Amino acid sequence: MTLRTLILRSLRFHARSHLGVLLGSTIGSAVLIGALLVGDSVRGSLRDMALARLGKIEAAMATGDRLFRAELATNL
Repeated sequence: MTLRTLILRSLRFHARSHLGVLLGSTIGSAVLIGALLVGDSVRGSLRDMALARLGKIEAAMATGDRLFRAELATNL
């Protein structure tokens, strides 16, 4: 028995197992690719919505827990 016939007989004998592994890996990769595509789409739409809500903002102030005067906006 040559190496070639050994490989062919092994493939033929374990064909169902090989088919299961092939189908499982195909379905798994399809699910992962779909999740990545949906994640990118959601990220893009959330970014667009956030930019639409912000409008034409030039600057932002992080004040923490402190208050500031209403006239500060005109001074800036």
